[in-house]
Amino acid sequence: MDNGKSPASVHSSAKSPVYSFVAPSRSVKRPRPVKSCLECRKRKLRCDRASPCSQCQKAQRQCRYAAEGEVVSLSDGSDAETPERTVKRNRAAASQDSNQRDTSSGSNYAAVLEEHANRLERLENQLLSRTSSIAESSSAPAQRPAASSLTIRGLTVKGGLRTRFFGQMSTRVLVNLFDEAKDFMFARNKSSDIREMFMNIQKIHKALQDEHRKATAPITVFVDSMTPIQKRMADVLPSKAVCDALLDVYLHGSETIYRVLHIPTFMRQYNQYWEGQTQPDAFLPQLLSILCVGYRYVGAGKGQYPDREGIHIPTASSLVRTWLDSLRGKQLVEFSTLQAEILQLMAQRMINPQNQESWTHLGLIVRMAMTMGFHRDPSEFAQKISPFWAEQRRKLWYTILELDVHMSMQCNLPCCIREGDFTCQPPRNLNDEDIHPGTEQLPPSKPIDQDTDSRVQVFAASTLSIRFRIVDIINRTDTLQDYSQVLELGSELERVFEDVRYIVPPTHSNDMAEVRRRWMTRVVLDMNCRRPLLALYRPFALSDTDVPQQIVTGYLRSSMILLCYLDELDPQSPDYHHIWHMHQLVLKQEILQAAFSLCYYMKQSTHGSVSPTSSNVKSESAEESCTIASESSIMLSLPRLKSVVQKVLDTMNRRIREIGTDLRDIVSLTVVFNTSQGGTPEQKREAIKAGLQRILDAGMQAIHTSHENIASMPIMQSPVPMQMSAMQPNSGFVNPMQPFMAGPDTPSTVSDEFAAMWDTEFWNPLLQSGLP
Repeated sequence: MDNGKSPASVHSSAKSPVYSFVAPSRSVKRPRPVKSCLECRKRKLRCDRASPCSQCQKAQRQCRYAAEGEVVSLSDGSDAETPERTVKRNRAAASQDSNQRDTSSGSNYAAVLEEHANRLERLENQLLSRTSSIAESSSAPAQRPAASSLTIRGLTVKGGLRTRFFGQMSTRVLVNLFDEAKDFMFARNKSSDIREMFMNIQKIHKALQDEHRKATAPITVFVDSMTPIQKRMADVLPSKAVCDALLDVYLHGSETIYRVLHIPTFMRQYNQYWEGQTQPDAFLPQLLSILCVGYRYVGAGKGQYPDREGIHIPTASSLVRTWLDSLRGKQLVEFSTLQAEILQLMAQRMINPQNQESWTHLGLIVRMAMTMGFHRDPSEFAQKISPFWAEQRRKLWYTILELDVHMSMQCNLPCCIREGDFTCQPPRNLNDEDIHPGTEQLPPSKPIDQDTDSRVQVFAASTLSIRFRIVDIINRTDTLQDYSQVLELGSELERVFEDVRYIVPPTHSNDMAEVRRRWMTRVVLDMNCRRPLLALYRPFALSDTDVPQQIVTGYLRSSMILLCYLDELDPQSPDYHHIWHMHQLVLKQEILQAAFSLCYYMKQSTHGSVSPTSSNVKSESAEESCTIASESSIMLSLPRLKSVVQKVLDTMNRRIREIGTDLRDIVSLTVVFNTSQGGTPEQKREAIKAGLQRILDAGMQAIHTSHENIASMPIMQSPVPMQMSAMQPNSGFVNPMQPFMAGPDTPSTVSDEFAAMWDTEFWNPLLQSGLP
């Protein structure tokens, strides 16, 4: 064969036309003249180009060369006459008779080449257009997500050494969306009447914080006693009747998505305990934590103060913590110890709303579970772990995963566990009664539309992969090149909501207990994915940049759905107040964020002014997107948005005495709400005054005081100021002397110095002397 044609090109030309378009260029090159003899070319032999050639002489064949200008058919070079060669795949022409291929004309060859050239040209055009669109999207600033750091993160700094990070869930971060509200609150030229109202509200805030600090302190006679810890824990237990009621509340309210117990086993231990039989050491710590969660779910204020009808949560939680800290050696790797750790974390969250402390504590629990091998599926150790305990391990591990995803989103911090860090499979959709310690083989999982003790957790486990990816994205929004990942994950979650409506459809029945149970299941499943969707969309929906309409409308719709869960229930039903309290307790932070978000949509839809920090095009686009979103449904109309936010404010005023309710949040939302509705400056000022007066009236009723008595209460003094900085150089989040907002995650149990600094940084500018 001549050097002008490589073996690969010869093989390619000899094969079926499917593989003939290997040329890198669109242009079809004219074939080079054939220099080998026809017989050597036909048999794919190396020709020395002699006349006759050596190959033809050996085989005693007639050696003939193509005449000048003669078109040689490619079928002459076919390997169909060499049956010893392996027939390759995708050779449609190989099924034809070899004699037919040998007689193919040159015109057919030209047609094949032209067809393949056209196909190659189309392929190149597609690739070039795709590359061009990617280049344009990366170079065009409007296509790249550009969520402002002012509204997604911040950092408090004191002396350069004491720092605290705050994410997009914090009020102190979200308030930066509302320049007019900030100017009103922190302006130095306040009128005397507004300044006096702020001063009185600050006094009420200090009184409530002092009350909360005392309420969350454990009773010293129990925690400081030298009595054995088991005896002290037994002493704080309420009566059996109260324990029965609180245990039932816990099992129906928490042991759904957070599966910690095998209910039949625990109930057997519980009944034996009251019969006087000795139980394992971990039983009482588990029971105390369960009662704390259950009592907090019963109603407002429950568990905060000592009473004979319940349990004092701070004392019980402190005793459980003391017992856990006393464990050593092999006690630390007991299954029951891990259960007690998780239950104690849940109980502590009932009175300490500091999410970052819970996130840190959960990190220790994650490492503890991993050292016990919970992250590996029990089937890898089938000879050592029975089917029953394997299933309990799966339930407990997925409870830890759920807590990790939820707390990480609330803190705007990465998950302790990544998606590829575990092999443990989800639990099966079974009732606890279906398995017991003697079970030799697990029964098959029931359909997901069949109600079981584990259905909520099993369904939630099917969405964990999506939620892990969302937590990853919201912690690296600065690295996103386009909205494709955000839109893709949002669409996946929207399909999950459709599955929830299919699995647990709304029902109309006279059995109110069944209606309430199905509503609770549907809300828990929906809420579990609604939270990550809001966290995913929030950085972009609440920004001045151009964002896809799907994000803007989807965020507004999900905010409204979260705020309207209770609309399906009858307010006149006997247990409505109990469900209302649980709703406010579990979703307190999400409700506050959703209310601020609705105010942002109201502001964008009603204000025609352009932000000085953004171009006219972007600002008009953001306003247009918000207007389109609010007009997309009656549920999202402006009157509806105002009604829902006002309802949130009324609820917060009613719960002003609750631990976790922060007056700074209520003040901020009140000012933001009344400056976002439009109107003249005087109308806004009067609306704000009316809102502040409602806060003042609710606060005085909560601390049992009057206008006359509040005048004699002291005003908080200012310590060394603390700086608030955005996580971006020269972003101008807040200058060193400018106040910042305290978020709902501000704990009531932090040190007096730190709490005082947070308080004064907020209140001092509000109390500045103004015009007479």
